Amino acid sequence: MAFWGVEVKPGKTFTLKNNEATGIRRLHLSQATLGHGTATNRSILQCNVGNKSPLLLCVLTPDKVDSCQLNLEFEETDEVIFSVIGPRSVHLTGYFLGRSTGFRPNDDESLEHHHHHH
Repeated sequence: MAFWGVEVKPGKTFTLKNNEATGIRRLHLSQATLGHGTATNRSILQCNVGNKSPLLLCVLTPDKVDSCQLNLEFEETDEVIFSVIGPRSVHLTGYFLGRSTGFRPNDDESLEHHHHHH
């Protein structure tokens, strides 16, 4: 598990790339928090996966909703592009769950043994 964090600034995008050499990493996105600033307009966190329509992940409103629990998992082969609509940046925090290699036969056996014992 590796901690991950990024600040997505208004008008700029942040791209979560998959490095094929390391396999597909699963990102657990835990929380979005409003960055510092004086603007009182809300900031909306948006994400694009591949060529699908953009998804709005959360709306952050200063002095009302400063952070938002997301608990989303991204295990994408496409790039995931985060962007902010609004005047203030949004800090994303989460952690990598390591690479997904699928089940190995050994794992299945050990799971079955556990079930038999209980």
